[in-house]
Amino acid sequence: MSSLTTLTDTQFDNLVAVNAWLTRRPANVVPVPMRYRSAEIFGDEKRLEALARTTLFGPGRLSLELLACVRRAPPLPAVSVGTGPDVLVVENSDPYWAAVDVLSYRDNHPVGAVIWGAGNSFPAQVGTLAVDVAGRGPVTGEIWYWGDFDPPGLAIATNAAAAAAELDMGHLKPAHLLWEEMAGRPTQNPGHCAWTGEVAESWLGPPLWERFSRVRAEQGRIAQEAVPPYTIAEWAVTLLKE
Repeated sequence: MSSLTTLTDTQFDNLVAVNAWLTRRPANVVPVPMRYRSAEIFGDEKRLEALARTTLFGPGRLSLELLACVRRAPPLPAVSVGTGPDVLVVENSDPYWAAVDVLSYRDNHPVGAVIWGAGNSFPAQVGTLAVDVAGRGPVTGEIWYWGDFDPPGLAIATNAAAAAAELDMGHLKPAHLLWEEMAGRPTQNPGHCAWTGEVAESWLGPPLWERFSRVRAEQGRIAQEAVPPYTIAEWAVTLLKE
């Protein structure tokens, strides 16, 4: 820590607590989830999570390995709907259940699990896809995503795609047929959505983005619920042809 020439009182107190724990650390200490270690060291289960984002952590400084703990993404609500390797992540809860219902009773598709992205929570949960989904282990196939066509919904998609790329998990892909079906639906809430910039053109792809030009021009949106549940089954079957 000699390279840290200036410490605040809070940083100093945190390092004192860490040093006290290191002096009593067993040689065969078992790694635990980060918040367990944080509670043990600081009496605050969230302190270590915040510290890990500061300059106290880095090469030659503190690390999760030194503190014998691991950071794990929050779990993802998911249901197994088949034996295929792909997964479909759905932003909202009712379309999630609709996807579970229609895909569970069909075996002519490669979707093995449907995941509820829980809105804005999903980007922070992306890492769980590499650990376990619905008790099936890590995802081995394609990761398809479907959400609302509005600025907040597309921000979730692009942030999740960036998180997947950062974790070297491959591409988070738009479930094209479902998005295409949305593009043909009447604009909802016209005049209430501020579309600025390209938002998610690179993620959706220029052709699909262009199909939503009417919705954007009307400053509106399209919700997932505008798409009939049977379309989800039609989309899943098309994956066998890709």
